[in-house]
Amino acid sequence: MKETACVSAKGVAFAWPGGQPVLNGVSLEIVRGQTLAILGPNGAGKTTLLSILSGRLSPRVGVVELDGRPLASYSARERARHIAFLPQLEKLAFNYRVLDFVLMGRTPHMETLALPGPEDRAAAHDALASLGMASFEMRNIGELSGGEFQLARLARCLAQGASILILDEPVSMLDPAHARHIADALLSLAEAGKTIIYTTHDIGLGIFLGGQALILANGKIRWNGPTTDLRDTDMLARSYGISFSLKELPSTY
Repeated sequence: MKETACVSAKGVAFAWPGGQPVLNGVSLEIVRGQTLAILGPNGAGKTTLLSILSGRLSPRVGVVELDGRPLASYSARERARHIAFLPQLEKLAFNYRVLDFVLMGRTPHMETLALPGPEDRAAAHDALASLGMASFEMRNIGELSGGEFQLARLARCLAQGASILILDEPVSMLDPAHARHIADALLSLAEAGKTIIYTTHDIGLGIFLGGQALILANGKIRWNGPTTDLRDTDMLARSYGISFSLKELPSTY
């Protein structure tokens, strides 16, 4: 029996006004509990696809569905209860305490202008503790390293309580220790049944986290399959337009 997709895209196309197509005819299905790595060259449309799957952008053509219902029919609050989104870059206007920053993830569960309650604070504490960040709660965001800030951002996603995590390059520009820390956290979340959709340039991360993968190029899906097949150098060469070879190198994964 075929599993029902929790997130699906059907014939999705997108272009910025006056620009060339960024995505063209992208269709995919993601079942609950699946991990999907989205790879591809710079400018392939990976971030745009994540933004569409999370409801931050609307496709020009095609439809995205969440649990069989058009994503566009969900309110922003409803979407946020199902999907937590981690953008690739983020600038903050204020130097929040880490705990307060993570509590922002509880906004979809709170009434307008309400203060966080005991349940919200418990969710934030648990999210930070699960990532080894409990001792950082009272520190200011501006005091954190890049890797620590990335962990705090992931904790905010966890505190949100969504079953689907959509992450744009979660280990980008991190040192090996922090990259492995986040990879271990994502693997634990996947094993706990979270649905994880993420972009990456790190083929090793995709293999480590397992699940499924697809490669975008020029706005189209050029390949999809299990992450174990990301070792196929011929397939990678066709997808990226450069030669690949297998080498034994030190890896944190």
